[in-house]
Amino acid sequence: MDFTPLFPHSSSSSSTVSPNGFYVLTSVGDRLVVRLTQSMQVIRSWRSADSEQELAATSEPKSKKRVLSSSSGSMADNQDAKSSTRSLQATIPYLGNPANKPAPGTISDDRRPPLLTSISFSPDSLYVCALLRKPMTSVVFIYSIEADQLAARIQIGAEGVATGDKAVRWSPSGSSLMVWSDWNLRVTIWPLSDTQPKPVQLHHPKHGPQIGSCISPTGRYFALLCRQPGNFHDHVGIYDTVTWTCASLFQLSTELVDPTHLQWSPCGRYLAIVESALLDYRVELWSPTGSKLGHFLPQPQKSILAHLNPSSTDQHAHNPPQTLKRSHSDSLPTAPPCTRKVSSQTNQTNQETDTSGHVGLGIRHIKWRPGGEYLAVGGWDCKVRLVNDLTWSSICEIDLSEITNARVLNEPREWIGRTRGHGIIPFDVESSNVLPSPLKADFSKPNPTIGIKEIEWSPKGDYMAIRNDAMPTAVFIFHFRGSGSTSHSMPLDSVPPQPAVPLRPRLSSVLHFATPVRCLQWHPSLSQLVIVCATSAIYSWLPLRPGLAPSSFNASQPSDYCEGIGVPAGIPFNALSIQWNPAGDIMLVSDKVTFCLAFPVSEDAENA
Repeated sequence: MDFTPLFPHSSSSSSTVSPNGFYVLTSVGDRLVVRLTQSMQVIRSWRSADSEQELAATSEPKSKKRVLSSSSGSMADNQDAKSSTRSLQATIPYLGNPANKPAPGTISDDRRPPLLTSISFSPDSLYVCALLRKPMTSVVFIYSIEADQLAARIQIGAEGVATGDKAVRWSPSGSSLMVWSDWNLRVTIWPLSDTQPKPVQLHHPKHGPQIGSCISPTGRYFALLCRQPGNFHDHVGIYDTVTWTCASLFQLSTELVDPTHLQWSPCGRYLAIVESALLDYRVELWSPTGSKLGHFLPQPQKSILAHLNPSSTDQHAHNPPQTLKRSHSDSLPTAPPCTRKVSSQTNQTNQETDTSGHVGLGIRHIKWRPGGEYLAVGGWDCKVRLVNDLTWSSICEIDLSEITNARVLNEPREWIGRTRGHGIIPFDVESSNVLPSPLKADFSKPNPTIGIKEIEWSPKGDYMAIRNDAMPTAVFIFHFRGSGSTSHSMPLDSVPPQPAVPLRPRLSSVLHFATPVRCLQWHPSLSQLVIVCATSAIYSWLPLRPGLAPSSFNASQPSDYCEGIGVPAGIPFNALSIQWNPAGDIMLVSDKVTFCLAFPVSEDAENA
């Protein structure tokens, strides 16, 4: 794996790679910088006009720009000010370090430039946007890479902008910008084309930009958990992302008291809606047209990896409605009202028995398997349950707290210091196969260190990586044998759904690191897991050891492999996040103040 030199940015979330993989965008203070990924050459650099006006000593009219304002919702003329050519020396704080102490008589400016946040590329990689937060009026800047100029400017009024880097997003088509207001007042859709001159407001979202909303796999529809005036029940609104008209609006069941998470299945047929973990362990499945398809409640006293007997599930088996075919078309999937008497009676029975059997916090994390036929549900009880889309019941249960013996791959001690960040070290196979000791949770404080923190499926759905918050230095990797699915090998809109083969999970290995895991991501198209742990290294896990032919693979003999790859930074570098581009040939590695790009190298290129 090859690395570029380090480059500065404002924070670990202030860099991103374009969807086409040609550019990398960073924000440094109040400046946006666009570089080429192959040479890291700067091709565009913009400074926010507001900061130029604040820091300039004098100004003069330059040109007229069109400005979008949230207070009026219409176009207005705005005078741009030309920044002064007088240079202002940046202030370096003197914190007892003689090297930072300014020389006598040096003129410095104490005003700090504001930080640009929520930076992102448009889906076509032709435009970039950034948010400049201000106490009174925040501003969103949109620049054109080809024209090298400010394309649009959105002034946010008194409602403000929600916290977080996801408060400003591009629409899937790239023709508009989605802005979440503060205090969950509304989601404003700002048009960037002349076909829709007025902004659209989606009122009363239940949550902020982090949870409670999602986009369909095709990008045509946007689902939002919302409230309706005069109705204390929560609703789900489905909006067309082209015209931003409401395609469907339905009320959720009364059993969902405080739904939090909303996740669209990869096949586009289901919406998984999760109840608050403080109230109940419950997830409901709905169609985008408003038909309730079922719900899942855990059954008490299930052992780890306990599989259902196929003969015992015949009475619950049913075929999905014929109108719900696996399709990635732009039409909204339809479904008749839920009329499954056997399933509804079974769910009622499970609800009556399971509610009393489950004590404690509910669901913490969910993740659909690629294809949408299985849903992995992770709870605060350190268990992962796989729910199928035929009966909406659990086909197996994985209890991480009961795993005591497994194949453990340990990170070598102090290998980064010995190699000075220039080595590639394989992980050691633990002979005793003893797992790391879990942390003792402090239940007197909120958010105790327990439960399933993250679940990530491989692109083909044959591997699943799990993080347990009680073991922050460990990653559990499960392999699913016999997990073939027709929805993955053929187009979804041309093949009728076939009975899915029951998954048979097997613990492949446990990766044990010296420091807590900060971020993990699968390769977009390969079964390769990349992990960072706030060190100057990245870690790569492969199901097959490099150089081992696939024909010689023996299922009874473990052949997975993990290695640590040092980042040759030369200065302290603590990798906190990683981001793949869609093609999988570029990876962005970031820490708090610097970032670099990593380019995977094939085995043929390494041997050449």
